[in-house]
Amino acid sequence: MMRRIFAPALALTLLATGAARAEDTLSPLHFQSQGPLGTIDKAAAQRGYVVYKTVCAACHSANQVHYRDLEALGLTPDQAAGEAAAAGGTLDSPLKGAAPMDMGGAIPPDLSSIVAQRPGPRYIFDFLTGFGPAPNGVTLLPGHNYNAAFPGGQTAMPPALHDPASAAQQAADVAEFLVWTSDPNRDARHLIGFRAVIFFAFLAIIAIASKRKVWRAQA
Repeated sequence: MMRRIFAPALALTLLATGAARAEDTLSPLHFQSQGPLGTIDKAAAQRGYVVYKTVCAACHSANQVHYRDLEALGLTPDQAAGEAAAAGGTLDSPLKGAAPMDMGGAIPPDLSSIVAQRPGPRYIFDFLTGFGPAPNGVTLLPGHNYNAAFPGGQTAMPPALHDPASAAQQAADVAEFLVWTSDPNRDARHLIGFRAVIFFAFLAIIAIASKRKVWRAQA
């Protein structure tokens, strides 16, 4: 009960504080996190977290991510603590949904590193928006649904996003969130790497200048 109450409360808080304002990722579809200098779109990832916990967590866990990690996503310490309390755990408890459901023998995968295991966030987006009627000539296996993005076109997972008006945005947001769960320290590492490149470039300039000065003195 507490989990169901806290989810919309967190969503409203993020929207009210302006944290959920993000660039348009749909026109055209793109993800800020992609590319060598890509950074996590925290506003989109925060919204994606709300989608994860209210939709995806019913079947999928994210056991490699801890509630304390949510502060790196932009939540305040109080919000992160509230998330842990709502789930009945502590800040050291991993993000967990309900017990994984067995869908016709298929066990829903943990989503912690799903983006690293699949061809990036675009695949997650295409999968979540790829459900539809099976084409003519395609016979679905019992308990399966047609999904144009899934290899073979059939998956035991049912459609998860049911509002046509917001499904694409929700899919993009949760894809960005799952980029973050696959590597919560990604932005910090990129920043350290960028600073290191600048530092060594500066050293190289000093070394070249010093070498030229020595050459001039010997000439």
